[in-house]
Amino acid sequence: MRKQLSQSAGYRLAHLLLLCLALGNAGCLAVAAGAGGAAVGYAYLKGRVYENYNASFNDTWMATETALNELAMPILSRERQENSGYIETRTADQESVRVYFEAVPGKIPAEPTITRVSVRVATFGDKPVSNRILDQVDAHLVRAGTAAPPLAAQPPAQGVVQTAAPAPAALPSSPSPLVPQQTPPPPLFSSEPPIRK
Repeated sequence: MRKQLSQSAGYRLAHLLLLCLALGNAGCLAVAAGAGGAAVGYAYLKGRVYENYNASFNDTWMATETALNELAMPILSRERQENSGYIETRTADQESVRVYFEAVPGKIPAEPTITRVSVRVATFGDKPVSNRILDQVDAHLVRAGTAAPPLAAQPPAQGVVQTAAPAPAALPSSPSPLVPQQTPPPPLFSSEPPIRK
């Protein structure tokens, strides 16, 4: 009987000691958990890569679908609203990829709306894969902050008299270097990818 009481008292003392240690370290554990949670949150936020385009929401959406098709990334699902949406796809090693779209109106009423595209690979991102997708979209759209090429020739300024061009001579039998040649399709990616935030 005496042996049982001493073991019982020893167990109580051990439990009391563990309880004191747990309460003493509870603040440190909470701080460690908070710091770990902040690090995870930061890694999650950094996993999304953004790019802005001087293009309508619809044009950007279509260019992204074309880019994903060229990269052989299947479109698994899509959700599209008027000014936002996403396309879900996957990489060759089955990591999920989401491409998010958001129409961002200019801060000045005369400025056009831009479309922000962001890519997240898996949970914490894969910057090379994200950049590769955005590079492929770049091949089909003009990036924000760059001037779009002119679509048509500008009319002459007032007061400028245009003269008619002389009639061309007889065309030679071989193809002339002045005849426009068909251009090749856009490259799959640029040799120097843009710097992204």
